[in-house]
Amino acid sequence: MFFRSLTQSGKFVPLVLIALSGTLFLQTATPVHAEEVRRFFIKNLDNERFDTRNQKGSPFVMSFFFTTCIPCYREIPELHAFMSKEFPDVSLLFVDPLEEDSKADIRKFARKLNVPSELFYKDSMGIVSKRFYKGGQYVFPTIIGLRDLKYLFRYYGIDSEILAEIKNKLQER
Repeated sequence: MFFRSLTQSGKFVPLVLIALSGTLFLQTATPVHAEEVRRFFIKNLDNERFDTRNQKGSPFVMSFFFTTCIPCYREIPELHAFMSKEFPDVSLLFVDPLEEDSKADIRKFARKLNVPSELFYKDSMGIVSKRFYKGGQYVFPTIIGLRDLKYLFRYYGIDSEILAEIKNKLQER
């Protein structure tokens, strides 16, 4: 009876989506990251290619997300604003590794957040994401900074203290 009234009220699907996104986040809260990062390339939603071989000593920042990630709604625009102001020449990639999210879903997500869609990448096969996580254990959002395929930083979420640390790490030579 309870489920019937929920489904008829139209509240069932949003509740399921919230529960699933929370479950995905909680189940992956103890990440194991890869020790070594190999070269890679990935195409953004506009089909432009980002290739680590072209970075040649320049740092870049990646943020892993999915379109129903509640913390990502705050953190992606915050990271974008910070990077645009402090490090406009550093490549910033928002990477979605989930099969369930389509390119159309990601474009809609980018519009909703008012972040340029060319910064969003769909890792359809998980090839790039597997370079940063062992055993498919993800934590969202994860923000990674690299230079010459070596970790500068790795954070799970951001706040003002972490942004200050990111600034220091990206300024180091």
